[in-house]
Amino acid sequence: MIAIFLSLGVCLRAQDTTTKRTNITDTFTSVQVEARFPGGVDGWRAFLEENIHPKVAARHKAPPGNYTVQVSFLVDKEGKISDVTILNDPGYGTAEDVLKVFKHSPNWMPAIQNGKPVIYRQKQNITYQVTEK
Repeated sequence: MIAIFLSLGVCLRAQDTTTKRTNITDTFTSVQVEARFPGGVDGWRAFLEENIHPKVAARHKAPPGNYTVQVSFLVDKEGKISDVTILNDPGYGTAEDVLKVFKHSPNWMPAIQNGKPVIYRQKQNITYQVTEK
């Protein structure tokens, strides 16, 4: 049996995109409205369950256990995903699988700070579970 466990992280930083500066200088520890996937957490979970390949670790001969990939990504003011970075790669093809899924993510609803869309950094843990047959 193989399962995928998901946990959404918290905002790391956001940038007010109404200025012409290119550096991320306006940093928030929180935003008034976090970036979110259309359909919310349930919609994101359904998208991941539909697109993640839960048997990838087992196919790469991973021993029984949990394999958590931690990924960081930006949601820009239009809701586009970019700067997808693997923070923790447990191996067995899991990180590569996660990267492929994020490349196909539809646009999100952007984060809002002071009534304006901002760039929002999100962390996500995706855990692949391999059990003995």
